[in-house]
Amino acid sequence: MPQKLPVYRIPDFTAAKALARGFHIVDLQAHREKHAFVQAPHKHDFYLLLHVATGKGTHTIDFTEYPVQANSFYFLTPGQVHAWELSPDTQGTLLFFTAEFYQGAYSNDTLRRFPFFQSWQHEPVLFSTAEVVQPAVALLQQMQQEYVQAKLFQQEALRGYLELLLIQLARLYPVATVQPDEQNWPFQLYQLESLVEQHYLEHQPISFYAEALHLTPKYLNELCKHNLGKTTSDLLQERLVLEAKRLLTHSPHLTISQIASQLGFEDNSYFSRFFKKQTGTTPEKFRQKAK
Repeated sequence: MPQKLPVYRIPDFTAAKALARGFHIVDLQAHREKHAFVQAPHKHDFYLLLHVATGKGTHTIDFTEYPVQANSFYFLTPGQVHAWELSPDTQGTLLFFTAEFYQGAYSNDTLRRFPFFQSWQHEPVLFSTAEVVQPAVALLQQMQQEYVQAKLFQQEALRGYLELLLIQLARLYPVATVQPDEQNWPFQLYQLESLVEQHYLEHQPISFYAEALHLTPKYLNELCKHNLGKTTSDLLQERLVLEAKRLLTHSPHLTISQIASQLGFEDNSYFSRFFKKQTGTTPEKFRQKAK
């Protein structure tokens, strides 16, 4: 029977130690040699940052293929499906961390502030030059040195480096994709993205999300339309469709009926109608084309 799509945790990639539950940084070539299986499609339950210093290839993130080139960064949020094909000479750094490790003293999930983690708005890639990304690369190198051996206040130091790195990369992120008025982008939409990720399988009404954000459904819809050009309902449907595509492509052991049930549809025929309305094709044809 075909295997399920793997979902990896940080301890799957590193020896057991205090930091292994929430943080890991490693040389890309060493990681690929030790864990060759990461080339195939899989998920993580943590945030991932890939820096490519040299080399080429492709990196596919949730059905979008991005070129791999020197002096580039790639960003993944938990649950995204990705796979890469890299040339043998590709060199770089991989950084893994959980939201819990990053948050530390923070009481809220503030990672959505960073444009490269805003999947509703921006591409998860940054292409640049060696000179421009040098400060970020220097921070990665300092993080690797700090990570090698346990020291006093090590977690605090690594968390500080991580915060500086994300800020530095946000400043380097293409200005053309981040509009000036996004400085005032409603924080409720960061929260909405997290809420949708937590509850989309429950098929909650828009009023559920509005109430959680202390807004009226009408005002929440206006926020979405003004800032994203989509209604709240559009966002909920897109999230369901994305997960349906993931399951149809990467879970061949599941039947269409089982996928419908896993996505919260009690009626398989309703799921098929929903999927065709959103994508223009049936689940069966989408699965066949994805093989």
